[in-house]
Amino acid sequence: MLSFEDGLHLLGTDLHLDPRRAKPRAIISHAHADHVGRHKRWVASPGTAALCARRWSARDLEVHDFHTPWREGGATVTLLPAGHILGSSMVLVELAGTRVLYTGDFRLKPSATAEPCTPVRADILVMECTYGEPIYRFPDREAVLDELCDFLEETQAHDSVPVLLAYSLGKAQEVASLLGARGYSLWLHESAWQMAEVYRELGVGLTNSRRYEDGPIERGVLIVPPTAASTALVRRLGRHRSALLSGWAAGPARPFLPRTHAAFPLSDHADFDELLALVARVRPRKIYTLHGPAHFATTLRRQGYDAEPAADALQMSLF
Repeated sequence: MLSFEDGLHLLGTDLHLDPRRAKPRAIISHAHADHVGRHKRWVASPGTAALCARRWSARDLEVHDFHTPWREGGATVTLLPAGHILGSSMVLVELAGTRVLYTGDFRLKPSATAEPCTPVRADILVMECTYGEPIYRFPDREAVLDELCDFLEETQAHDSVPVLLAYSLGKAQEVASLLGARGYSLWLHESAWQMAEVYRELGVGLTNSRRYEDGPIERGVLIVPPTAASTALVRRLGRHRSALLSGWAAGPARPFLPRTHAAFPLSDHADFDELLALVARVRPRKIYTLHGPAHFATTLRRQGYDAEPAADALQMSLF
């Protein structure tokens, strides 16, 4: 039995995946806020465990390496790299002859700072589908970076500071890695810097990056979370131009996004084509979709898959 009431729970076992309510023990796919709860014991990959310890003060950590199965409650559990942010995991559960793959957030395309995504065959696929609409087909990353660099050069040519809005965990570090490799000097907001220190501890170095505290910036690029777009910290910069880095930039305007001078479709999630490619690689007999448009399941059904939104099947017998 699968229950989707709070994350994913395999009924009849103690396996809880990404629940938001506090549990005695839970498997955490990655360290973003919408996938964690205040659990007593946190089960995660080495990268996710380190990030949860720093970001969420997790203390009781049960760490499992990627591709290293363990047994519990009659099931075999394996963490697989998801390619979303550093340490992000897909979770494979083998129970009663059935293989269930839970993706969490994932990306098939290569990441500059996360482990390469490695999905496997499964009977049941529970997949995140944030960008499950055809409009969200992201352009080639190098081409987007070229456009972003043109924005940076133009902004600096007008004696203004470029301010990039990127989530403090995952996006900020990848953008810093990509732009640092192109020779830009990066200043990271405190929240992004704290996560960047964990990246360094785990062997992911960021060149040309420094912590930003306050004061003027000359010939550098400031990276801040979207929530800091209109704060006093940014206003004190004086002349500046801001750009949002988000997959949502590939689609129509969204009211929840901050107003900026520009937006570039750089995402650490799978786009529409990657979602379809994952399904083709996993070849499941049943699919449940999470955290995206409900009609993505309709798209899959039209392609011959047995798919439905998890919200329509809060509890389903599979075993």
